[in-house]
Amino acid sequence: MFFSKERARLRPSMANWHQNDQLPFLARARFSALPNFLVSHSHTNEEKLTLFVAVLYVIDMFGAFPFIILPGLLVQLGFFGIPLVISVLVLQIYTSFLLSQCWIMAEELDPSIVHKSRYPYAAIANLAYGHRASFLVTILLDLSTFAGGIPNIILAAENLEMLGNSISQSKSSLSFCYWTILVGMFLAPLTWLGSPKRMRGLAIFSVCIIVFIVLSLWICLFSATAWGSPFQGISFALPLSTKLLKTYCMLVFQFDIHPMLLTLQIDMQQKQLAGWAAFIGIAVTCSLAMVGSVIAAYKFGAMIGENVLRVLPTSPSLYIMSVLMSLQLCFSATANSSAMFLQLENYFKISENFSIKRMAIRTSVVIFQVVISEFVPSFDALMDIVGGTITGPLVFIMPTLFYRRLVRMESSHHRTVTEASYGSIALDLNYNPIEDLSPQSLLDENLKTQSILRVCWQQAVYTFVRLQCDLSLSVMILFLGALVTFFATYLNIFELSTLFHNNSPCFGNFTTVNKP
Repeated sequence: MFFSKERARLRPSMANWHQNDQLPFLARARFSALPNFLVSHSHTNEEKLTLFVAVLYVIDMFGAFPFIILPGLLVQLGFFGIPLVISVLVLQIYTSFLLSQCWIMAEELDPSIVHKSRYPYAAIANLAYGHRASFLVTILLDLSTFAGGIPNIILAAENLEMLGNSISQSKSSLSFCYWTILVGMFLAPLTWLGSPKRMRGLAIFSVCIIVFIVLSLWICLFSATAWGSPFQGISFALPLSTKLLKTYCMLVFQFDIHPMLLTLQIDMQQKQLAGWAAFIGIAVTCSLAMVGSVIAAYKFGAMIGENVLRVLPTSPSLYIMSVLMSLQLCFSATANSSAMFLQLENYFKISENFSIKRMAIRTSVVIFQVVISEFVPSFDALMDIVGGTITGPLVFIMPTLFYRRLVRMESSHHRTVTEASYGSIALDLNYNPIEDLSPQSLLDENLKTQSILRVCWQQAVYTFVRLQCDLSLSVMILFLGALVTFFATYLNIFELSTLFHNNSPCFGNFTTVNKP
């Protein structure tokens, strides 16, 4: 009895010494890969994010953009808009689950990958397909994140300009050019905060603003006078293919979570719940945006433009909502840019601690975004190019490719580790026997008692299980993603001229002043 109590008080590694007597003789790489000997970081859990806070981050990343832009998109598509939006979002949720699972598998395959947490997407690409894939992902990720902050700055400046015109009755107010600079000055200090775990309070405050914005928007929509009959001008016809592609690009741009998902996952207590955080955040944001879109379509029909605030009657609620929406767009741009900033800081070997170098590099990026915003105020073409050509591969192609590759690597890794742990014993002897569900064996044993219909059903179930639904579905999404990205890129080639078209009031004023 005494010895049994003494043994119970031993450390877990000592208590299980006889069960794992071969493990200390393994090489360090094999030893660290075994699940019983992974390094524990439980002492840092108090600094990590819970699932609830992670969901708030996801909602904050989407920001107020869907509530402003989505009504106009749905009206353009007619009654086919809602199924298209739901389809794109379901695919994004699925690939976000795949991407979050990729990081979990990557940590198991190479525990040292945790030291590459400042560029997790590129680290997964490097593990799966090598340095060239990592370089491609880095370029796409930085371009997508950088370009994604520009529409936030533009929309925030436009809302403030519209607010100034409404208050002063278009007599005297700051122009869009100056509002853009002021938005950039407010945004730059917010970017100095660092990684998501240091923006916890900002995310919670931003989500509270979103809730107030949604409630105020609904109040304004309900109190507004309807224009014509309900749903006037909304078509039942199938939209043109070009319109579908444009809407796809804008939806991918608005609801893109993948560049930031892995950075968020690393800061979570339970990393396996990152996919659920993306699912809940997308579901909540899309549901609220859908409700507002239906109300707006019922009230104004096809008269809704690209910004639903432009059709609302002036009121104190609209003024407050415009200010808060501009504020929240800055918060959303801050959260979305974290992955890009961490990548740049790693490239320039800047410490994770707060420093002058961090302030300088992040402020420089914001200044560059403000300069581009001055010359590209009409951001439809920008969202099409970024969403369809740059973000599309990061959302639909890369996650499926990396997931399929890492699944095969994980299977080979498990076999290698098990054989190294237990010698030359056959691998199948180390696991519980799997029941043979083959319908053929059932057909041989119970041919007299089972009907042909039952055997066919069992054959279908058996085939479904053997095909591994997740891998089969990933192949389909990979094919569809590549196809849509190709056609969207082909369409965007002809839209490049509109991106730099001389339609900016800032550029127009500049050329007018300098015109001889």
